[in-house]
Amino acid sequence: MSAKWRSLQHRHRYTYSAIVFPQYYKQTLDDFIKLSASEDHDASARVFYSQLNELVSLNSTYAQLSHAKKIAFAFTELLKNSNEVVVSQASRFYLEILFLENSVPLHRTLVSVLAKTRDFQSVISDCFRSLCEEYADVNGNGNGKRKRFCVSRVGLSMMSSPKLGYLVEVVEECAILMSLDVVSSLNGVVLETNELSRPSPIVMEQCQEALSCIYYLLQRCPSKFTSLIGLQDSNIIENIITTILSILKSEAFSRDCFVAAGVSFCAALQVCLCPEELGLAIIEGIFHHALTSSTTFQSIFMKIPYKGDLFSEIHSFSLLSRLCLIRGILTSVPRTLLDTPFVSEDTEMSAETILYNGILPELCKYCENPTDSHFNFHALTVMQICLQQIKTLLQTSQGDNSHNTKNHDPVSDDIGARILRIIWNNLEDPLSQTVKQVHLIFDIYIDIQSTLPSTDGKARVQLFLKKITSNLLRMGSRCKGRYVPLSSLTKRLGAKAILEMCPDMMLETAWAYIDDDVCCAATTFLKCFLESLRDEFWSSDGVEIGYKNYRNVCLPPFLQGLASGNSKLRSNLNTYAFPVILEVDVDSIFPMLAFISVGPIEEHNNISLSSSPDMNLTVEQKVAVLVSLLKVSRSLALIEGDIDRENTDYALVCVKGVKVKVLINWLVLALTHVDEFLRTDAVESLFLNPKTASLPSSLELSMMKEAMPLNMRCSSTSFQMKLTSLFRKFFSRVKTALERQIRQGTWKPNTSNGLCKETEDGNFKRADELFQFMKWLSSFLFFSCYPSAPYERKIMAMELILIMNNTWPIVQDTSSNNNETELITPYDARFISSESTLLLVGSIVDSWDRLRENSFRILLNFPTPLPGMLTTDMVKVVIIWAKNLVYSPRVRESDAGALTMRLIFRKYVLDLGWIVKASTNSVSCCSESSDHKPVVEYVVSLVDWLQAAVEMGEKDLSDACRTSFVHGVLLTLRYSFEELDWSSDLVMSNVNGMRYALEKLLELVMRITSMALSVVSADAWHIPDDMDDLVDDMWQPTADVDVGPSDQVVMVGCWLAMKEVSLLLGTIIRKIPLPTSDISNHSNDVMLDFNQLETIGNHFLEVLMKMKHNGAIDKTRAGFTALCNRLLCSDNPRLSKLPEQWMEQLMERTVAKGQTVDDLLRRSAGIPAAFIAFFLSEPEGTPKRLLPRALQWLINLSNKSVTAFDTYAKPVSKADPKVRDEGVIPTVHAFNVLKAAFNDTNLATDTSGFSAEAMIIAIRSFSSVYWEVRNSACLAYTALVRRMVGFLNVQKRESARRALTGLEFFHRYPLLHPFLYSELKIATDSSHDLANAVHPSLCPMLILLSRLKPSTIATESGDELDPFLLTPFIRKCSTQTNLRVRVLASRALTALISNEKLPTVLTTIATELPSGTNLASSKSNTVHGLLLQLISLLDVNCRNLVDFSKKDQILGDLMKIVVTRELIVSPCPTLVTSYLRVLDVMLSIAKTCGEGKSFDAVRGFLSGLSSRSLDAEGSFGVVYFDPTISECRKQAAVSYFNSVTGNESDVQERLVRLFSDKSYEVRLATFKWLLQFLNSPESNSDSNRTLIKWMDLCLHTEMVNLLSLERNHRCVCYILKILFAWNQKSSVGITDSGLFWEKLVSLYKTTRHMKTRESLLCCMAVCVKQFSHMFIINSNHKLYDSIAYYVDLVKLHSNASETVNIRKAVSESIIASGLLQTVESIGQHVDRNKSRLTNMYASRTLEVWSTCIKLLEDEDVSLRSKLAIDVQKCFTSDTYGIPSQVDKVIKSSFDYLTLVFGQWVDYFDYLCEWVLSVSDNVVSRGDLVRRVFDKEIDNHHEEKLLVCQICCFHLEKVNGGLDLLCDWRRRFLRRLVAVSGDRGGGKQAVEWIGGLGNHKDAFLAVYSNLLGVYAMSRCILKSRLKNSDSDSGLMLEMAEVGDVIKPFLGNPLINNLFLTVVGLHEEPFGQLCDSLTGDEALWDRFDPYFLLR
Repeated sequence: MSAKWRSLQHRHRYTYSAIVFPQYYKQTLDDFIKLSASEDHDASARVFYSQLNELVSLNSTYAQLSHAKKIAFAFTELLKNSNEVVVSQASRFYLEILFLENSVPLHRTLVSVLAKTRDFQSVISDCFRSLCEEYADVNGNGNGKRKRFCVSRVGLSMMSSPKLGYLVEVVEECAILMSLDVVSSLNGVVLETNELSRPSPIVMEQCQEALSCIYYLLQRCPSKFTSLIGLQDSNIIENIITTILSILKSEAFSRDCFVAAGVSFCAALQVCLCPEELGLAIIEGIFHHALTSSTTFQSIFMKIPYKGDLFSEIHSFSLLSRLCLIRGILTSVPRTLLDTPFVSEDTEMSAETILYNGILPELCKYCENPTDSHFNFHALTVMQICLQQIKTLLQTSQGDNSHNTKNHDPVSDDIGARILRIIWNNLEDPLSQTVKQVHLIFDIYIDIQSTLPSTDGKARVQLFLKKITSNLLRMGSRCKGRYVPLSSLTKRLGAKAILEMCPDMMLETAWAYIDDDVCCAATTFLKCFLESLRDEFWSSDGVEIGYKNYRNVCLPPFLQGLASGNSKLRSNLNTYAFPVILEVDVDSIFPMLAFISVGPIEEHNNISLSSSPDMNLTVEQKVAVLVSLLKVSRSLALIEGDIDRENTDYALVCVKGVKVKVLINWLVLALTHVDEFLRTDAVESLFLNPKTASLPSSLELSMMKEAMPLNMRCSSTSFQMKLTSLFRKFFSRVKTALERQIRQGTWKPNTSNGLCKETEDGNFKRADELFQFMKWLSSFLFFSCYPSAPYERKIMAMELILIMNNTWPIVQDTSSNNNETELITPYDARFISSESTLLLVGSIVDSWDRLRENSFRILLNFPTPLPGMLTTDMVKVVIIWAKNLVYSPRVRESDAGALTMRLIFRKYVLDLGWIVKASTNSVSCCSESSDHKPVVEYVVSLVDWLQAAVEMGEKDLSDACRTSFVHGVLLTLRYSFEELDWSSDLVMSNVNGMRYALEKLLELVMRITSMALSVVSADAWHIPDDMDDLVDDMWQPTADVDVGPSDQVVMVGCWLAMKEVSLLLGTIIRKIPLPTSDISNHSNDVMLDFNQLETIGNHFLEVLMKMKHNGAIDKTRAGFTALCNRLLCSDNPRLSKLPEQWMEQLMERTVAKGQTVDDLLRRSAGIPAAFIAFFLSEPEGTPKRLLPRALQWLINLSNKSVTAFDTYAKPVSKADPKVRDEGVIPTVHAFNVLKAAFNDTNLATDTSGFSAEAMIIAIRSFSSVYWEVRNSACLAYTALVRRMVGFLNVQKRESARRALTGLEFFHRYPLLHPFLYSELKIATDSSHDLANAVHPSLCPMLILLSRLKPSTIATESGDELDPFLLTPFIRKCSTQTNLRVRVLASRALTALISNEKLPTVLTTIATELPSGTNLASSKSNTVHGLLLQLISLLDVNCRNLVDFSKKDQILGDLMKIVVTRELIVSPCPTLVTSYLRVLDVMLSIAKTCGEGKSFDAVRGFLSGLSSRSLDAEGSFGVVYFDPTISECRKQAAVSYFNSVTGNESDVQERLVRLFSDKSYEVRLATFKWLLQFLNSPESNSDSNRTLIKWMDLCLHTEMVNLLSLERNHRCVCYILKILFAWNQKSSVGITDSGLFWEKLVSLYKTTRHMKTRESLLCCMAVCVKQFSHMFIINSNHKLYDSIAYYVDLVKLHSNASETVNIRKAVSESIIASGLLQTVESIGQHVDRNKSRLTNMYASRTLEVWSTCIKLLEDEDVSLRSKLAIDVQKCFTSDTYGIPSQVDKVIKSSFDYLTLVFGQWVDYFDYLCEWVLSVSDNVVSRGDLVRRVFDKEIDNHHEEKLLVCQICCFHLEKVNGGLDLLCDWRRRFLRRLVAVSGDRGGGKQAVEWIGGLGNHKDAFLAVYSNLLGVYAMSRCILKSRLKNSDSDSGLMLEMAEVGDVIKPFLGNPLINNLFLTVVGLHEEPFGQLCDSLTGDEALWDRFDPYFLLR
């Protein structure tokens, strides 16, 4: 909600304002227009005044902005064609617009044309001067024209416009006058702020513009002001300085105002003082450097006209004001003065400068200690300006020898180190604008260092640059902030130097693109790096060889990235990297194509990489690379023309004039690939062309037509968004291309030859193919919206229809008949038929929100009135239907009804002006002469409807809630108000009527609140967490009376009412215009007065204080936020003070006495939401006042209470258990509000300045004696950690990749370092026994530190914020007696140790470990803590080192120490476990070091120790069970298997022993390792050959034996997984498959653990695979029974009601069983071999295939995707193993089955039964509407109609006898009659809009059976045509169906299919066909199999 509200604030910038034309202006304009009508004015003048009059009538800034261009053009024409008198009169009207209120958005447009005039400059100047004097009211005439800032903002617009010198001269003439206007206006604003009034954003903008104006005036014409000094009028300068100072001292102005005030103040000082005096005033008065005597300074001070101590006032500035003043000095003071040395009168002091001695050190201090993120950005911005000045001065001084001696070293080493530290600490700042400033600072600082003179010259600079580069490279490729600095360094050092320092730079950069956050920054570096590298290779090797070497370095890493198979990496490389690569070297496209064996036609393989990477690319990888290259080449316009067909196999692509051949099959494979990113790229390469007027080729259109049906059901939201975005561009291209053809006369729509020269013309053919494709596409999309379509298909189709509607309006503009391009429409004539319209109207009644909304949006584009709803009677029927939906207590039903009413309101009330009264169900047409007001009457009727519902509730609330109470009517009202334009003439023409309606509505809202709020807040303990689920559960599909328990019904009804009340009020407040003047009395245009607005706000606050349900609170908060924002943006002081008054009431309520724990329910319920509403409502462009005040108050409240609680030893007991001591409950409220504030992303920047202080309070509050305080503090602490550090990756136990380092954290929050230091010192005091009483603050501090990551850059010596200073305390915690403290402390230690200090710290810790001689005397806790420290530092710090040699060196040095400390002999199992863990971590790190020296030493030592530990089972000397011993032996087992290879002699023996180990943990660890080993590539390596041989002989037997003995279900599960994995991998069959099968079946029947059952299903598949092979060789009943049992089991567990894990196991089992592949062998015998058993077996395989296809329709994406890949391998040979998308696999599966079983009659029956089964699950009774909104089916992705169409499509291919065809046709007809009869009778036939065929259940049943009839009829008629046979019985049967199916023919698809079926019999039975079809017409492109083609 917060993000949505922020976007609304941006959207409504100009919504609520417009130029205010005063009455005298309107009257004068009207009089002049009347006068000019009687005079002979030219046409241009009449046009100008006409346009001006229209501008006056507009009431929206948006409308006025668009109309301003017409005004400007008309005025330009008037200047060309009129005389001086006319111009003078028109200029006054024109220029006066600039002086009017709210006219600033139009200034640029209106002023721009004034520079073009040459003839009337004097006339315009005189007019402008006159207007300035009038509006400034210099004579005090009181003409009423003077408005605040009206003159200064016009002056600023004139000075800001180029080529406007003659008017700027007038501005300069009026400089004093404008200055007076600025001073007077600013003083007025300051006076208001002193009275605690809050300026609006518009006023803040005006203040900034006024300050900018005064700055320009002081800079451009200082003589106007200096001439007044000493005169009587010299107080103007004093007034300017006084006013600016008052702004800088205030806290009520925006940061932009402070910046403008700073520069204006310095400009004013320059007017008063000469340069030398100004310099002394700045350095002594502002920076306190005493250089001259007090007399000298006093004489300077006296020259500044200011009453008071000016510099004392400056010293009292806030930090931000002072920073802005420094920025003003840097910006406006002459640069030479900043660098001028001022010599002190004290000769012992050196000369000082403003820049180096005053500004730079102070800026470093500000940047090192920022107060918040805003201040940090501004401080860095000023630092950047400062460094830029230094750079410019240094560059200037190099050419001027006189300056060389002034400052030989202006930037000292100390300052330079501080600047670098500032850069490092802000490289990863969360604000992108801050990072950009840091990058600029870095670039400028490097330039400064390179420019500074030095004795060793270039060598020093190169050494400095390389040191910086080394620091940046150590940050790692995932560090976004390093790339822009690296690009700067590349320009200076050269790309080859960077490669020498980091040889893998290109590979690292390529793989960094896997992170979205890094892409933009990496691309900036990549472009700079590649350009530099290319130029260096050119210089060293020449152009030709240089290109060759350059490509060999750069291209392979990125091409490997494309071929890596990582979709995200490939997509990001396409988008970011490859466009840059091709821009730098455009000819590299040919070597990249050669990389995948694609080359020019003439020399196919002659161009290649000279040293291409040694990669044996698969076809899938080549396809991926090809699509990426095509996409990028096309976007860069490297491909000329389109991709066209050369022959059946190859397509031609013209790349830079060179024709390249590409396999068409590769493009098809890309379009149907399972990877969504690859499919998207393939579609983009076909859809888009930079030449938007080009026509797609026939190949591209045919491939798109094939791809479209396959991509309609993608469940990925990102894919849907990308595809819709591509179609938006494609439709625009199509429109441009076709319009071009029409204009050129090449082609015309709907004609076969048109204006083309020849029908063979290529452009004509292409244009016609494109037009026909668009016709097909529009029909296909509409048909995809059929009832019962799955959500994915329907939402995709509707989104594309909406995009198509935006490109080609459905309703053509009849006024432009002469424009042939307007006649292009891709829609079928039946697209807007009544049936199609009512289908969409019925689609509004859907259970998915987005589908309902999209149906509504599509219908808005239909003609008005809607086809099928042309009469008032039909509209009335729809209203009644919609009202029945509105009355439902279920939200989705009422929303559907409200949307329908919204459609009626928009189409019939707003567009047609009909009178619709919802309360009485009356509809009537309204003539223009009628006095009726359609909008007002409609709103009043809704209010009357609401009043009736309220009165019913007041009589009997329970009964009212059973019919939805009021939430449906409120929702209807809200939707109506959202459609309403409050500033339109429809509303403004009857303000009184609308005001009356709102008054009545507000009264009803208060009555609703009084009823509902008391119910909802009565017993907050029992409010369900999810009311929406409760609402759905209340309605039962078969129960019409009992909707739930009475109290539950009332609770839900009241909760929904409160939610809708809040949303309705929020909608009204967001859209209704608020008054800008005093509203104590009613005015003509005010709809809500002050008292009503206050009442609404009090209502929101009351609801928030009483409601306890988070859902309703969230909606109320949204409305309250809208109200407060509108009031804070108001210019009315009375309105703008209301939010602050409400916040004071909220504060009083928060600390009110007498609160109990009940007030804390739902985390203090609405109190946090109310505060967040205030925070979010503060408008941008004004300083935040509510947020800092509230946060500081909350922190002080928490701190005060925590301090008070410390005095208690324990809580004081109370008689009432719900009562707490005073201050406890408010403290909890405060922490809950803090939690909410810091959790809100939109407030992250504004709350950053309070994070450290809040964290300190939260940590201290862990010491509270009250559980409620500790709990709330913990929640606030969690929010703070997440906001300050980032989210935690739970799997890896670390923060996100871009987590803060310890160094960055403490420099960003400097308050925390001293706090943690002192608190840790107290917590680790030796006097505390940490085992018995851990300090409450210790754990949260350790957790906070553990979330940080180690720094890659060494800290500077003497840094007070160095994290390493905390190390002694953390290490002390790591050796304490409390285990949890030791673990947390070891994790916290990692963030404190930088990479530079890591080797030393590791060595120190290892040295402290005791050796064998003194082990007994050492404390176990201390030793364990040391080991934990080693584990953490190795696993985090050492593992993440970039330098592999450094890793290996650390491990080698550590190993020398560790081998001397054999802790394996320790009697403590925990120490042994940790010791082994240390070695295990060392081994895993050593494996990553490549050819490191430490690997063998670590592996050998660990292998021996772990083996000894496993053998020494009884060495610990305990007889009882000790879990630490089990843990120790488990770690020993893990370490042993990690350190041995399969060829070692004792591995097999050790495995067998551990299989039967008495310790469950050891057995489980062994099984886990074995399973991991079997699934890893290592199982195929030569190093494990001995172990594999043993497994071939013994593993299966061992596992089966263990299966009988094992009692632990987890071990059993792993045994089964091992058996399955091994038998999948091994080529050795199961010798005793029968016994193994019986054991599995027995285990399945007895086990209840679902995971074990999943594994059993997989193991059964292994047996079934062997059974199937045996059955094919020698069939018998025993084998068949086993297979049949398995098939039944698989079918049972594949149901959608089963858990997803069991369904995944079924899919895996089916693939492993091999039954899918056996159809090919068994298919050869089903006809020849008449064995019944064989046919039964074949039927079972068909059942397995059907189950598999059912699972391919599963709702789980991962399940169906993986299964599709496996299924495809069973039958595909032409796709090169490239996985296709699921829908393609489904179609291919049926193709394969038809190919195998096409001649088998049973297969024909099976397909027919499948079609019949579609309607088996249709429920024929119950309420149709309720059934739509019932809980969704188990599988919402399944599309039964798709499978039905595929089956019918294949039925036409399968060979079935004529008798069989007729029999099945009759069965389909009987089912169709039965379904239609059940559905069509009774009153249900009229209960659905458009007929019963539009209901999802009825449609599916009717269409599927009718499609079966269609397929059978086609086969029969085709067969009889061959035999010249005819049977009139076919048509008679259709005639019988015709009467029954009529209620369903309102659905266009059923109607078209029925007409198609009847049309099949047209030739043999013409007369009967005519009687059935009548005048009905088919869609031109209707296909019964519309989902397939």
